[in-house]
This record gives sequence, structure tokens and C-alpha cells, in this order.
Amino acid sequence: MRKIRAWGMLILMGMSVFLLSGCGGGSLDSGNPIDPETTEGIPNNSPDTYDTQKVLEGSWLAINSTYEYSVKNFSFRLNSARLTFDSVDIKGTVAQSKISSRQEWFSFYTSSDVNIDLGVQSLGLDFDARTGTMIHQGKDRWRCNIDGDTKILMNILVSSDNVIQVNYQGTAGNLYRNTGAEYNLTLIFRKQEYSR
Repeated sequence: MRKIRAWGMLILMGMSVFLLSGCGGGSLDSGNPIDPETTEGIPNNSPDTYDTQKVLEGSWLAINSTYEYSVKNFSFRLNSARLTFDSVDIKGTVAQSKISSRQEWFSFYTSSDVNIDLGVQSLGLDFDARTGTMIHQGKDRWRCNIDGDTKILMNILVSSDNVIQVNYQGTAGNLYRNTGAEYNLTLIFRKQEYSR
């Protein structure tokens, strides 16, 4: 008799769980995820810590004194990098600016039979007063696409009133015998102070 009651209780508990769970819902439903990091989507309207428009406006110099990176057959060492943001205009989660860039990288090509010094290269990151269209990615984070013939992506993190980090993603064109190289590198820039 006790065995029958025990089985009856187990069956009743199982049916209760089934009925309370409902016939819809569950993790297989399509719709918005619950994760708070992704519910706002992109562009993200989380407020920035800094006045981004005011902070970005001006000239910036890379402070990575020994930055190096390598990709297949190529290695690079930073000589200098400079960024200038002019006419920064932010409207909500979208912004535009005229951006100029100058970069110098000591570049080397290496394969099984050769080691070649390619001299100083810009990696295609030299341009003047191109329009950068920025989308807010989250608190103090902006994704910037540079308009023009080449596609250059810059992910900008505003770290303070005078420091930004910029992650560059793209492809450097013909570096050696019609061979290019992809890049994904992050530089730290400090805002230049003007003195009289």
C-alpha cells in the first residue's frame, strides 16, 4: 500500500511540474535574449562617462613605444601613429567626424628562403579629413567606419579625458609582390596639449 501511495505522489508531483511550466515559453522561444548586456542592441544608448564629443575633438598621439605584431609572412613594429578628429558631431547614438590619420610601421617580410626589410609602411592607415561614421556600441565605446575607397574599421574606447584606445581592423594592400596582410591591432592614444 505504501508503494502505491509513493508512486501516486511521484506521478502527482510530475504532473504538477508539467502543468505549472505551461505549454509555451522555454529557452527555445525566439525573441529577445534575457542577457542584460545584449537586450539594448546596437546602437546602444547607455550613457557615456565622458563628454565624448568634447574629448575626441583634437589631435592624438600613440603612446605604445614598443608595439609589435605579426601575421603570416609579415611582422610590424610601430614607429609612430597620430589621429585627428575635427567637427565631431554626436546625435544620440550616431556621430560623424572628419578624421585624419598618419601611421608609420617598420615592416618586414619573412618566408622560408627570404628575410626582407620593407622599410616604413603606413598599412593604408594614412588619410586626410575623411568622414568617420560612428555608432555607439556601449558605455564609452564607439564603432567608427572610415568612408572612402578602402574600408577601415576603428573600435574606439574613451578611457579618460585625454586617453583613448583604438582597435584597428582591416587589410593592408600590396606590401610585397602583390601580397597584403590583415591587421587587428589596438593602440593607446594620448591627447596632445597645445602650449603657447
